[in-house]
Amino acid sequence: MHPSSEPGDAGSPPDPEAVGLQPGLDPDPDNGAGTWLVAFVLFFASVAVAVFLFMPPTSPDGAPAAVVTSAEPTTESPGPEPEPTTTAAAPTGEPETTAAAETTGPALPTEPPSVHPPCTTYLHGGAAPASEVEAALDEAAGTQFWTNSTVEFSPDLLKAIAWMESGWQSDIVACDGGTGLMQIQPTTEKFVNQRFEADFDREDPGDNAMLGSAQVQWLAKYFAVNYFGGADPGAYSLDDDCSRDDAVPDHQEICLLNSVISAYQAGFGTVEAALDAGTGYTNLQYVETVRALLDLRPWERSA
Repeated sequence: MHPSSEPGDAGSPPDPEAVGLQPGLDPDPDNGAGTWLVAFVLFFASVAVAVFLFMPPTSPDGAPAAVVTSAEPTTESPGPEPEPTTTAAAPTGEPETTAAAETTGPALPTEPPSVHPPCTTYLHGGAAPASEVEAALDEAAGTQFWTNSTVEFSPDLLKAIAWMESGWQSDIVACDGGTGLMQIQPTTEKFVNQRFEADFDREDPGDNAMLGSAQVQWLAKYFAVNYFGGADPGAYSLDDDCSRDDAVPDHQEICLLNSVISAYQAGFGTVEAALDAGTGYTNLQYVETVRALLDLRPWERSA
């Protein structure tokens, strides 16, 4: 590693070349004191060389460099990754939009029920007062149109249908041609007058109520005889609440009352096809609303 700093054997002079003296000079002119001084200097020189050789190297800024103690490559443990930065978008002046919430039902109407489409028109003379309307509906519900059969139903059924159809507005003419309290179509007016040999005018509030009652009674007998085992002639009741199956809502039950309500709006052919196919009524919301009006009787609160 480095020259020995120990002196030679006692009593023998050191080798001049070993202590760095030139040949021919006296190796110990001061009786050995110079030799010890040289040895002492060499010792410290050796220590300095050893320190230089074995000290860890330093980086350019004076800090000690890392010492690798293993022959295998080392990997630095990763630190936390920097979070991505986002830059807020400049305002565009448009309102922010959010995802629409899931809805489980139909959307509410965008305009109040009292607002009618622009194509709605009204009969001359204005609407009849509610008291006259109710009297006309009571009279029509109590009039039997079949000569050899009878249909039993509460006047409230006719009132509920009229409330659903027109809101008891006797002068309203809808965009599809439905007129008055019961929203009688021209074809319905013609059919009822021919079938029952009558001459009702759908533009007259009293006649309009009669046309609606006659239509309800015709539908009741038609479905009772053809789908619910009714005799012909016979007596047919619409007072049944149709509560047959606790697992099925009343307005979805297949029964005479629901068939008549559905057919009044959708037509008897549509209901007939649904009953034949066993698919149920196609206008359940209409049926449900009329049945609810039967229970709520809103015309009593508005009187």
